Amino acid sequence: MRREDREKYLLFYSIYTLIESPKIMGDQSMDAKIIIVSVILLVIGIGIGYGVAAVSMPPAGAETVTTTMTETKTVTKTVGATTTTPEELTTKNVYTISWDQLVELAKEEGEVVWYGFGSTYERDFFTELCSMFEEETGIKCTYVHGSWFDTVQKLISEKEAGKEVGDIDVVLAWSKPFAMAYEAGAVWDVNLAEIIPNAKGIPFVARYFHDMYPTNGRHLPILAWWVGFLYRKDLLKYPDDVPTSFDELLDWVKKNPGKFTYCDPNKGGSGHTFLIGLAEWFYGYDKFAFAEFSEERAAEIFYSKGKYDMNFWEYLNELEKYMYQPGNYPQGNKATIELFEAGEVVLIPMWVSITMQEVEAGRLDPNWVGMYIPEPTMPGPFDGVFIPFNAPRKAAALVFINWLLSDKVQALIPQKIGAYPAVTEAWNLVPGEVKNKPWWPINDPYNDLVKWRKYGPLWYRHADYMFWMMEKWIDEVARK
Repeated sequence: MRREDREKYLLFYSIYTLIESPKIMGDQSMDAKIIIVSVILLVIGIGIGYGVAAVSMPPAGAETVTTTMTETKTVTKTVGATTTTPEELTTKNVYTISWDQLVELAKEEGEVVWYGFGSTYERDFFTELCSMFEEETGIKCTYVHGSWFDTVQKLISEKEAGKEVGDIDVVLAWSKPFAMAYEAGAVWDVNLAEIIPNAKGIPFVARYFHDMYPTNGRHLPILAWWVGFLYRKDLLKYPDDVPTSFDELLDWVKKNPGKFTYCDPNKGGSGHTFLIGLAEWFYGYDKFAFAEFSEERAAEIFYSKGKYDMNFWEYLNELEKYMYQPGNYPQGNKATIELFEAGEVVLIPMWVSITMQEVEAGRLDPNWVGMYIPEPTMPGPFDGVFIPFNAPRKAAALVFINWLLSDKVQALIPQKIGAYPAVTEAWNLVPGEVKNKPWWPINDPYNDLVKWRKYGPLWYRHADYMFWMMEKWIDEVARK
């Protein structure tokens, strides 16, 4: 039986049962029974009609808009229903109030306090951003420059002590400190990627992972640091005189002994970023890409044969034999680039940002500076911000983060500190003279950020395998 026929059958059967029921109709005549049933059906019909009307009717004060979706189909939706702005944000109402209401609440809070870290360049730039935000919005902004470790430990201690109202609204963090805070319950449990309008411009993976650690949108990147190969372009020509791929690196170092080095991976990010990129090439990116971590699996990978029929440590020890002062590793990013500035080495893995800062400080001759990313690619971190669980001004924090992700602010990041914007399309607003500076990678597709992010290759670091590798490097390389 078809569905429509079945529904008709049930309707008629119900009416028949009602008429013939002695408990309901008693001894009434057939005409009386029909009249009674008709009245009952009329009442039911009126009730249904009012119910449909109530559901269909827009709420008071709402505006009904009809939108043409195609040439033959239209849909009608109700918009503009108003709600009362809450006195404070919670993990529930933050998803339901409008952005305008959130901005109104942020202005009532009147202040945002942002904790960050980095070099003096970052300190000065972030302080400048706070002044800009305050001038544009009227919301007071205070930047506190310090140690990411101290900031995270402070939040974890406050969580353990049950301190429900703190004094920090926004925290700048890379993957490790965010993971520490998140796992300790010291991060506000709200999906920022879903709430903040400007977050949509960030690459999808970076919105929900940091160094392959799942952030669930509780951390949003505001910039991307990157490491490339810095080479002496007055002595070496790209691509003929440099190792354009990791495949060529060992042979190049052998032919140019003493001219290459990298920093101790436990002392500088250029060192551990280079090494995890090398490992992803050595064993294949698929071995690491968003893979679950265990020490057993890490050991299985790093002690297995990869390129050149060597394991990873054997390869690094072979490389070391031909490096600058074998067995001695520069103790940080700064120490590494100082060797380059002194002419001791001609090829190093180095942050784009530090290269820029050294040139602008007058310590590095721009005529020496050439930068490229070796094949297959180099992974990099998207560093960003989170809101502490006990932030006293959460609405102001959300508005501030959204402002940081605006195209105008994002376009300042390459100009001021030599990092890439988290919002890809903001690169189009960066002046041409800035993009042509020698510290940006010259090879395709890395010389066009929009193209690079759209079509790749875009690899990420794996935080857990990277930190395991950093610890093992001490015994397997530095102490051998």
